[in-house]
Amino acid sequence: MTVRRTTVMGDARGTGGADAEGPVDLHLHSNASDGTLPPGAVIHRAASLGLSGVSLTDHDTVEGLSEAAREAAQHGLAFLPGAELSANEPGRSVHVLAYGFDLDDADMLKFLAAYRRDRVRRAREIAERFRALGVPLEYEEVEREAGRAAPTRAHIARALVRCGLINGQEEVFRRYLSRGRPAFVEKRPTPPAEVFERVHAAGGVAVLAHPGREHGAREIRRWASEGLDGVEVRHPSNSPDVRQRLASLARELDLLCTGGSDWHGPGTHRADLGSERVPRSWLDTLAARCGVELNGGPTREP
Repeated sequence: MTVRRTTVMGDARGTGGADAEGPVDLHLHSNASDGTLPPGAVIHRAASLGLSGVSLTDHDTVEGLSEAAREAAQHGLAFLPGAELSANEPGRSVHVLAYGFDLDDADMLKFLAAYRRDRVRRAREIAERFRALGVPLEYEEVEREAGRAAPTRAHIARALVRCGLINGQEEVFRRYLSRGRPAFVEKRPTPPAEVFERVHAAGGVAVLAHPGREHGAREIRRWASEGLDGVEVRHPSNSPDVRQRLASLARELDLLCTGGSDWHGPGTHRADLGSERVPRSWLDTLAARCGVELNGGPTREP
């Protein structure tokens, strides 16, 4: 499938405010990565809540986007293809939301294939670390939990709980899988600037995900100079003060504003789908920057 692109113009920044077309959610996950519902079910849920547009942003993959786009078309939802791509710097992870890129771009597909191989390598090493710690986790149990998706730490945590090895997923992360804990394994070195470059080469825009968790103004300024296009202002982990500072910084640096619930499915102890009430104008601005046509319906065709 090919992205339908247009030369429609738009303001470089989202400004928020009232939106007659209804809110959108630009940060959603399905079981194509570490969410719990199929892509179509995620979009169906968004439609049932009255959203006017969505983006599915699974981790390091585009596997669920075709199904999501078809479901969005059936419900008349504006749909922007996306993915949450992994980057890192010494001692910290950096997540980049990529929007509106060409899903058929050969170099991007190679980039994503390398991510998948690295996720398998990482999950195998984590399973080995658990066994060394006296927790008898076999990698095959992680594969069973992940299904067709590339394995993530969430899949590992779920496998441990399902096998009765640890009581709960929060305990798994707190004791073992968070950075600095004994079973944590870093992903392959991927500087943020490398991700920005790859997204731009495929025709998309790169947005810093949930910056309020750990990234400050100094880092955002540096990444903006390296090609960052926007910041996720509205996210459950961003406090009101953080949102205000991010919006001000976006105006100063001429960055796009985005937002979303980061929903992974029912029972995942995260904010509800659509809870961030992101204005439709932010989606329209993203689409205009990418040159992707949004008609309140499908953005792709066979």
